[in-house]
Amino acid sequence: DGSAVGGQQRPFTLNISGSDLKILEDYSNKMYAALKDHPSLKDVDKTNREGKPEFQVVIDPNNAERYGVSTKTAGMELRTFIEGMTPAVFRESGREYDIRVRLKEDQRSLHERYLKSYVPNINGRLVPLRFVSEPRETVGPAEIKRENRNRYISIEADVAPDGPGMGGAIQATKALVAGELKPPAGVSYSFVGQAEDFQDLINNMLMAILLAVLFIYLVLASLYESFVTPFTIMLVLPLAMAGCFVALFLFGKSLDIFSMIGCVLLLGVATKNSILLVDYANEKMRSEGLDRKEAMIQAGRVRLRPILMTSLALIAGMLPLAIGLNEASRQRTSMGEAIVGGLISSTLLALIVIPAAFMYLDRFRNWVEGGFKRWTSADRASRKKQSHGSPHLVPVLSEQSRAEKPTSSEGERA
Repeated sequence: DGSAVGGQQRPFTLNISGSDLKILEDYSNKMYAALKDHPSLKDVDKTNREGKPEFQVVIDPNNAERYGVSTKTAGMELRTFIEGMTPAVFRESGREYDIRVRLKEDQRSLHERYLKSYVPNINGRLVPLRFVSEPRETVGPAEIKRENRNRYISIEADVAPDGPGMGGAIQATKALVAGELKPPAGVSYSFVGQAEDFQDLINNMLMAILLAVLFIYLVLASLYESFVTPFTIMLVLPLAMAGCFVALFLFGKSLDIFSMIGCVLLLGVATKNSILLVDYANEKMRSEGLDRKEAMIQAGRVRLRPILMTSLALIAGMLPLAIGLNEASRQRTSMGEAIVGGLISSTLLALIVIPAAFMYLDRFRNWVEGGFKRWTSADRASRKKQSHGSPHLVPVLSEQSRAEKPTSSEGERA
């Protein structure tokens, strides 16, 4: 299918650009042969076509200067031989008609009449064309495309529905460029159209996921007043992502814009199970003085029903989106499938992984806090010692000062 944004541009478009057309054609032919049978693409094509035979007249600048022939004048004269010219118009009844002067049809072949052709010089004298030029028979390109002052050749294709998708095609192309098909000097490549948009989409979604994880950590750290406890809660995130990718694999869906949005949504939803467990366990440890194991056992017993109720409610709400009941919603089914898969894996695995991780990370948290308190108390004691001086010299100085202290009468005399 053509792109809705780019008009007739096909989904996968690779532009290979360079200044030398011959090198560009050779490299694009190799790239086309490598991508033609790739499983992620179908109907691969390239814009470069074999040109038609041409008869070129190449002006020798030294001979042209010697005979006083201008390249511009010679070019206009040769164009007139083939195309003719319109020196005047014919007017009749208020209408104008171009008068075109041309050679006869049997005299227009420059290839056959090259030796009999003449061009004028700056003095108006006719000079044989063979004196100032050189004939050349070659094959010219059918079309020359330019971008950023360079020529380019496009390799276009559709994305195979049963293949690895646009991401697989882009990765395969990059692997070819980095490996066996390294571009020669002066040749570069770029993705345009949907391929370029897909690359920007991947970068933006990765940035969104990174910021989401960072903000979740900051909120949890401020809520629990600890830098270690949020890691216990956020261990559920890779469990949710694993279920999301497994669901997409089982249903044969690719990682598109809708499934990526589902992954970002999972980052906020999946942490609620571990928050219920860890928050209840911390509350029991603070209020009733229970140890970690007993507190987590009670948290699992009490919080199991809320965890299952909320997870099942979310899964049931996403089922219509994952099923795709009509034609319009079928393009968004990957979002629902990703969310449902991530919720199932995070709910089941969080009941096993989070309690086990809590035992170790809470012990590590106590060790870190204890070491921090010991370090701060020792630092405070050393600063207090420095401010009051040495404890062994204080009584000696006080006794000496007491012996030297004058009486009241001596003070009055002084």
